This record gives sequence, structure tokens and C-alpha cells, in this order.
Amino acid sequence: MSNQPVKISFFHNFNYIDPVSETTLLNMKMIVSDKKIQKIGTDIQNPINSIEIDFKNQWILPGLINNHCHLSGSGNPLPKIAKYETLVKFIQKRRFFKKIMYDTMKKSAMTALLSGTTTVRSLGEADLRIFELRDKINSGKEIGARIFTAGKAIALKGSHGELVCIEITNIEEAKHVVNSLIEKGADCIKIMATGAVTGAKTLDTAGKAELSIEIITEICDIAHKHNLKVTAHSEGNKGSLNSIIGGINSLEHGSNYDDKILKVLQEKQIGIIPTLAAGNAYSNHSREETGLSEMELINDLRISKEIEIGLRKAISFDGILIGAGDDAGIPLVYHGKIAQEIIMLHNQFGLSPIKSIQCATINNAKIMGREDKLGSLEVGKYADFIVFAADRNPLDNLERLFHPNSVYKEGIKIR
Repeated sequence: MSNQPVKISFFHNFNYIDPVSETTLLNMKMIVSDKKIQKIGTDIQNPINSIEIDFKNQWILPGLINNHCHLSGSGNPLPKIAKYETLVKFIQKRRFFKKIMYDTMKKSAMTALLSGTTTVRSLGEADLRIFELRDKINSGKEIGARIFTAGKAIALKGSHGELVCIEITNIEEAKHVVNSLIEKGADCIKIMATGAVTGAKTLDTAGKAELSIEIITEICDIAHKHNLKVTAHSEGNKGSLNSIIGGINSLEHGSNYDDKILKVLQEKQIGIIPTLAAGNAYSNHSREETGLSEMELINDLRISKEIEIGLRKAISFDGILIGAGDDAGIPLVYHGKIAQEIIMLHNQFGLSPIKSIQCATINNAKIMGREDKLGSLEVGKYADFIVFAADRNPLDNLERLFHPNSVYKEGIKIR
């Protein structure tokens, strides 16, 4: 594995699958230096003293982006002792907690990168050293997918626990927490606008609106003053509407959106990330495997169905920005599998192969507010891309996304 950047690289003889134009561009050439694309097109000369890489008619995609993950979770099922309500107390009393968490986050970031996911957005971690890991990856001291992180999510006290959230009770506490996360280096802010499947104790827990419009508005105002996006965990229409009124930029998971919400999503280009793999994982495994209680499973089945209905509505409601994130790190959702989300968008929801890929590339970049540097191969953007054999165009079979020939991040071959 090479981690030493070359001064100038000249890549040529490749076919580029472009998620922006939704076309395939043949016989392309690209010049990369200082991590970024300097030129890309068909009529480019090989610079003097460059390193030449002939891709021999292979197919290239931009590096994939996972817009919703938790790097401090491995995806492995939780041990029986670690039910959600006791998990925090169990692990935080152990001296080895910090080492385990950091090593898990580092491994998760590396697993994602090797799969072709060159960028991840982490939306709630058990260890705030996620900021340290992000910075080490950016400086080259560690190797892994590029990380943008919220640190921890902001939740109403007594609703989601303290593993990946910081709990609040009022606006003043909300102001303190969001400012604290920004000072620590948060790249975005995540709020828990509704209840979740995990920890559900009643039939209506998941999807029940929790944070008030006033609190959401205050959080968004502070974040936006620092040019940070705010995303909301929302599994119900009231929570989604409260979040939209408060000023959020994207919705995680989803609900059975009504026309009023869909129209605002379209007009304001508020992104939605349906996290299909999360609901699919729980519904396709036994309670012994997932660790869910009977009430949590009932809530999961209901919410998953509502997310499915809402996503179908959003797809038919032209112009809504749909991203891709799989909630990797929660039990039974493993890192490095964002291709599964792309495949589900195609197989189950009818998006074309290129539009499904678009969700995990340029759409995700737009939702993050990072489309100037990520999501496609254009001048000035990071040279993040994945390569497939000449006879294995991923548009012909999306399963091929699981098996790239090679992965490049910032112009450097990772595998």
C-alpha cells in the first residue's frame, strides 16, 4: 500500500462514469497533483516528468460517499449484556474502553476506504476522539476514509441515552452543547428530532417528535453562523416538519412524507438519507441476533415500512435530493457495504443504475455542502476514484461495486 503522494500523475485510457451528466465518457485522461484534479478530458497531453498510469480501457467511478455511519460501532451484534439501556454504563467503566473505541473507529475508516468508500459522514460516536482520528487521516498520520463528523448527536434528555448523544432539556443547554461541539471541531451538527427504534418502550416511541421547534431553530441558527449543515434523525412527519421549520439541511431515515413536506424538500433542496440497510438488517434477522426487544422490533417494522412509502413518494416527486447512507456501525450493518444501499435503490425502488450511484456520489456531496471538492471527477476536486476491469462495467451489474480492481484517494493508490 502506497501512502506517498507523487508530484504529478497522468492517468489515461479510462472510461469515466459521470454521475453529474449521467453519461459515460470514453477514452479519458486526467492530471492529478497535490491531491486534486488539475485537468480532465480527452485532449490532454502527458506533462513532463509525470508518473504515467495507463488504465487500459477500465471503468472509473468517483469515490463513494457514505452519508450516515457510526465508526465507533463495528456492525457486530451486541452481546446480551449490552442492551441499549445498560451499554453506556457497561463499557465506560472499563479501562480499555478508550483504546477499543479508537481502534474500532480506525478499523472502520480503513474498511470503508478499502471498499471504495473514500468519504464518510459520522453522525454520532461513542468516543469524541473521532476528531483526532479525522485530523490524523487528513494529515496522513493514519490511513482511512476521509471523515466529516458531528461528534455526538444532540437529543432530548431521557430519550436516546448518552452513548452517541449529548442530552439536553432546554434552549440554554442546547446552545451550550452546539457551541461546545463546534469548538471541538464538528463538521456538521446532528439532532435527534424524534424517538428511535433502539430503546423504544411503547408502540409510538419511534418517530415521536421530541425536540421543540424553538430548540431546533436555535441549534440551526448557531450552526449556520459557522457555515455548518444540520441534519436531523427523524422517523415521523411531525418531527420532520419541526426540523424543516427549524432550518435543518437534511433528514436521516425518513417517514411517510405528506405532500406538504415533499414540496418543501423539493423547493429548499433539503436532502433525505433513507438508510435502507438499517431497517433491512433488523427485519431480516432474529431478535437473538439483533438484540432488539419485542417492542423495538414492532417499532422497526412500522418505521421501515413508512420509510419505504415515503421514499417512493420522494422519488416520484421530481427534484428531491436523495442521498445514500447505510447507518453502518449499528448491529448487523457493517462498514464498507454502501454498495448495498445503491443496489437497494435500484432493485427495490426503480432508480436507474446511474441515478442510484448518483445518490452515493454527487448527491451526497451536495447534501454535505462539499460538492466543490467531492462527488465527481472535476478540476479542483479531490482525485478520489474507484477502478473496475474493462469487462466489468458496474452499470451493467451493480453487484460489481463490491469488487473494485483498485481504489484511489487523493490520487494515491490505496489498493
